[in-house]
Amino acid sequence: MKLTALLFSVLWCVTTAAAQESFELKPIARGFEDPVAITAVPSEPSKTFVVERRGIVAIVENGGRAKRDLLDISAILSPEENAGLSSVAFPPHYAQTKEIYVAYTDKQGDTIVGRFPTKSGQTVDEDELVVALKVVQPYPHAHRSTIAFAPDNTLYIGLGDSPRKSGASSLAQNPRSLFGKILRISVADPARYTIPNDNPFAKGSNGAAEVWALGFQNPTSLSFDPATKRVIAIDSGRETQELNLIERAKNYGWNVAEGSVCVAATCDMTGFSPPVYSYEAAARGTAIGGSFYNGSSFPSLQGAYLFADSHSKTIFKMTQRGSTWTTTEIGRASFPIAALGQGAKGDIYVATSDGTLSVLEAGS
Repeated sequence: MKLTALLFSVLWCVTTAAAQESFELKPIARGFEDPVAITAVPSEPSKTFVVERRGIVAIVENGGRAKRDLLDISAILSPEENAGLSSVAFPPHYAQTKEIYVAYTDKQGDTIVGRFPTKSGQTVDEDELVVALKVVQPYPHAHRSTIAFAPDNTLYIGLGDSPRKSGASSLAQNPRSLFGKILRISVADPARYTIPNDNPFAKGSNGAAEVWALGFQNPTSLSFDPATKRVIAIDSGRETQELNLIERAKNYGWNVAEGSVCVAATCDMTGFSPPVYSYEAAARGTAIGGSFYNGSSFPSLQGAYLFADSHSKTIFKMTQRGSTWTTTEIGRASFPIAALGQGAKGDIYVATSDGTLSVLEAGS
């Protein structure tokens, strides 16, 4: 039963500022089906990629959607609602190998992180997959995951908690389980990943060697700041949306706490890392994002973390000064927001539920 909200340390303070600047969304392409992420690769600065849940990685180039997609793995995905392809990441050697990492739910309902060759829109056979990590899911459920390469070229993987059902317990607080964790591995050889020496349980004692941080309900986005190496993960809970600054070996509370609220029957929140920002999902919908802005067009956004609310259709920037994080509304969309990401040149793109991709521009 949910208990009275408990406050974390006063050293962590978040304020919400009124909008001081405005931006507008300019539509550039249409026809996307259930977009879930937007990304880019430095070696191809003229292209931006829109990830569709059905298994398509679409190419946006020259002001519109290209006739051919980058990748199509729709034939091997789970047909369950909210499953499918959830995340892609370009490895540091993409320019040489033209291979892409994907996180998806297979037809058996298990979570797969692996590498595919890209063939300009061709449907890829499962035989071409090199599996980096397979997590067998114990219960039928729509399982999502997220992946991103860090500035040090390690691969971060966000995995949700074990599905809740009668008699099932959470594994997010169990360091020996991969569920409810942010993982960190090296995939120099994707068929046989290795463990970075500075992982908190690198030697396998007291926890799974892959674990970097624990205590998550449903991490849906990982975003790195290339300048400061900070990483923010969105944890999309049933009742609370959290933005967490991810640090080595930290515990983010689930399933004892959700956001800053105790949800366990008995509650000791000592040692948990609070979110830098959180809100009730019922009020504004799912948190969508995110991206640390590193472009040159908008100096006022430099270094800010950009994210959005799905149903309030609002785009925010979040900045840090000392221990204080401040969120500021910078714009709104006409339809619910489905994905937000950054192009290779620093442009910020937003995909909405009507299938439109727009670019952020300064308001008039």
